[in-house]
Amino acid sequence: MRITLTLSHRKPSITLPVNSYHLLSSLIYNIVDRSSSEFAEKLHAEGYRLQNKSFKLFTYSPLFIAGKGRKWSIHDDGRMSTHDNPLQFTISSPKSEFIEHLVVGLLHEPIVRVGHEQFRVETVRKLDPPRFTADMRFVALSPIVCKTKSDADRYAQFLFPGDAGFEEKLFENLTRKYEALHGRSCAGDGTTLRFTIDPGYLQRRNGKVRKLVAIKEGSPDETLVKGTLAPFRLEAPPELMEIGYECGFGEKNSQGFGMVKLDR
Repeated sequence: MRITLTLSHRKPSITLPVNSYHLLSSLIYNIVDRSSSEFAEKLHAEGYRLQNKSFKLFTYSPLFIAGKGRKWSIHDDGRMSTHDNPLQFTISSPKSEFIEHLVVGLLHEPIVRVGHEQFRVETVRKLDPPRFTADMRFVALSPIVCKTKSDADRYAQFLFPGDAGFEEKLFENLTRKYEALHGRSCAGDGTTLRFTIDPGYLQRRNGKVRKLVAIKEGSPDETLVKGTLAPFRLEAPPELMEIGYECGFGEKNSQGFGMVKLDR
């Protein structure tokens, strides 16, 4: 299930860090906390567990300016600004209880903060899901992150389309999220997954589809994350298409990574 929030502000312009992923994550937890602090704490601390792995089972888009062709003004100091109103923000999860707590939290208080900026939530709109098939095309709204770590590696290595193990890791991540959500193995286990970046986009970008994101940039907790940001074609079981669409593809979904929309 997906909901899109339309946010308005009353200032002549607003300014946020370019890398606002952690601010939007905090916004989501704060909204849920208004409905149920117990649920928010459990989601943050535990999530939905599968063996020794925890999944939050939600993801979200960057903060977009409503209106075709409108973009943030990017500054050299790592910030972005806009005079435009309103802004939009989409949150996605297969867990109805999570979405319900979001909506109830907004009913309690429609004023929200992203960093130092304050917004009023003007509308909350539920989006209809697409029909999931075994061959679909998506546009990544945030980078798709895949990692691997061998015994010889000191740190985990980021994987990208074309790397050995990328498709396998992406498939494994989707099946584990499916099992955490449904409590059973996916019927598509044992099949394969094929991920292909849109060739026209790849050519226009001269092959530059890797995105580096600094989480909590400039703080002692700064983390660098690398992922793939591009339109792509995916061939996989429909039930895993749905998992990726609702939970996010790849890793770090609850930090805003792996969010996609249908490529129409």
